[in-house]
Amino acid sequence: MQYCIRLCFIISLCCQAAIGKAQSVSIDSIITDSSLKALVQTLAADSFQGRLSGTKKATEAARFISEEFKKAGTLPPGANKDYLFSYDLPLEGGYRFMPMPIFNFQPPSKLIAYNVVAALAGTSKANEIIIFSAHLDHIGTKRNSIYYQSPERGNPEETDYIFNGANDNASGISGLIHLARYFAQQPNRERTILFVAFSGEEEGLLGSKELVKRLDIKTIKAVINMDMIGRPIAADQKYPYISGDEHSNLIKLLNKKLTEQAPSYGDNYFKGDPFPKDHLYRRSDNYSFARENIPAHTVMCSSPHDMYYHSLNDEIETLDYPFMAEVVKAIALASTGLVNGSDTPR
Repeated sequence: MQYCIRLCFIISLCCQAAIGKAQSVSIDSIITDSSLKALVQTLAADSFQGRLSGTKKATEAARFISEEFKKAGTLPPGANKDYLFSYDLPLEGGYRFMPMPIFNFQPPSKLIAYNVVAALAGTSKANEIIIFSAHLDHIGTKRNSIYYQSPERGNPEETDYIFNGANDNASGISGLIHLARYFAQQPNRERTILFVAFSGEEEGLLGSKELVKRLDIKTIKAVINMDMIGRPIAADQKYPYISGDEHSNLIKLLNKKLTEQAPSYGDNYFKGDPFPKDHLYRRSDNYSFARENIPAHTVMCSSPHDMYYHSLNDEIETLDYPFMAEVVKAIALASTGLVNGSDTPR
């Protein structure tokens, strides 16, 4: 099934939602360490089998996310009745199928993956879009995974075969759902907001590349992507950083607005990318938009050399949920200017 999200459809959301009735609700009552943990526990559970794009379990995870978006108070974008948008996943990508004890086993001829897209309509600037995003997929199991997975650096149990992906990227999806909950309760949403859970990130940003084809990119003013926000770099380096921060002034706008909204964070809470040689700017879904000259960056907290990166040990117990809550609240508060239209990154 092909899909198309067009500006006129997004604007039509204004007729479907009573935007003016939104009441401001305390951020501390919406974004909590316990509620963030609850979503991570669900998404990183063994039952989702590592959320490998194109699998039944990844589709179930996408449906779970769509239900959370609905409960948050968002709507499907435009004239769509569903939050799920499918696309064909190329088999020549990053998949490998382990030998099966079946004579003449044949891999599937076609795989379908799903992006999950939710919207909150703007008012005076409804034709301008801010995107918050994160990728929902991970790398599956030892039997069904991607061929370029990293060597195991953790110390998993011998019986463990599921790459649960708690930090990568159940943490980002949990943050994304909480942002949807928060902004659905806030007035003064002048710009339209899209919340996007991408699939296919691990196979080469496939979901975000597909969505960029379907959007009117001239309407997109900024993209804030979240990836691996559940563990800090180290105990003495507990801060979020912005990949490719030198490519726009978004980090400056975020820090300025955050200081205005919550001075306790200081004036430099979001740091520049400390790992420029790892090319993180090009390795997450922000880059599909950045290639179209849209200010698009990823908020990260973990090192790309994290010992649990693509490890069987990327489990829910390894995340720092109080830290994660502070980061998600900071993203929400710092984005106030983007949402109300007073800030436009260059």
